[in-house]
Amino acid sequence: MKRFLWAAGTLLGLSTSLLAAGQKNNPGQVPPIVAQILKGNAEDFLRRFDKNQDGFITRDELPPRLAQLFDQADTNQDGRLDKAEIRQLLQRLRRRFGMNPAAPPNAAAVDRVVANLLARMDQDGDGRISRAEAQARVAKLFDQLDTNKDGYLDRQELRRAAVRFLSNPQANPNGPGRGQPMANRAIPDFDALDSNADGRLTREELQGTPYASWFDQMDTNKDGKIDPREFEAFFQRRAEQAGKKP
Repeated sequence: MKRFLWAAGTLLGLSTSLLAAGQKNNPGQVPPIVAQILKGNAEDFLRRFDKNQDGFITRDELPPRLAQLFDQADTNQDGRLDKAEIRQLLQRLRRRFGMNPAAPPNAAAVDRVVANLLARMDQDGDGRISRAEAQARVAKLFDQLDTNKDGYLDRQELRRAAVRFLSNPQANPNGPGRGQPMANRAIPDFDALDSNADGRLTREELQGTPYASWFDQMDTNKDGKIDPREFEAFFQRRAEQAGKKP
């Protein structure tokens, strides 16, 4: 057991520098015992490290080197890791070590996203989205998506955009800042979570993110989807509540 904890802590501690450098390790170089951890799920992780069996992981339950990742993994800064946070941590480490890469989106899913984007934004019905028509995430990324630089996103460019959105639904560069009080954190990037770019968040899109357990609280009109107004209002309420705490 001691050998297991030492090996796990050593490699996962090393992953801190890999994450910062944006490098990928060769999967063949990952020690088998660490590969075993990364092949497991959040429940397996809990069974290994949840000493008091309360369903959460606290910093003191982890080996020292593994504890170095605690602040990065504790995205809601409540001092403990729940299943969603553990799942996100494991996914991030798998990507960095080149293990279990995600399968590319299927053609039907890509077609649905393209059709949805055109239905929402193609105001003149020409089968393209102009810079003036672009909204939300598409508007932010327009210059990157417009690969032929003609000022329009045609179906081919939209298909590439759809693959990008579906392949990286949980990217959140503007999410809560680690170590900052809730009142001072930015509201998470709605568009980065909106994997099909339809302007609504579903339970499936939030699955595996730190926000999944808050879905019902965010969905104030109980229509099964979260719009940007509901999303922003929820995090504003949390910031206000955090500011009132002594």
